[in-house]
Amino acid sequence: MSKDAILHVRINAEDKEAAERIFADQGTSLSEAVRIFVKQSIKVNGLPFHPTSSQGKGGLHAQGRLEAYAHQEMREAEREAWIRSLSDKYEAFNR
Repeated sequence: MSKDAILHVRINAEDKEAAERIFADQGTSLSEAVRIFVKQSIKVNGLPFHPTSSQGKGGLHAQGRLEAYAHQEMREAEREAWIRSLSDKYEAFNR
């Protein structure tokens, strides 16, 4: 199957570096891990794991954030913010 779609995700730089180290130790890349995540999500028709919190009981903030992105308006707002940030960087680069 052709890999012709691009997925852009903004995350914390430290989290990205930590994930890259973890997956490199497992002989794969962060990109491949994301592809595996997507395939597994499709297979189970949902998240392939149960979200947990390191903040202890009652702290499932990540799950609440995921629920917010279930709304199309939130996804569109995030996409628009990302496009604006790229436009700002492009304009700053071309000055």
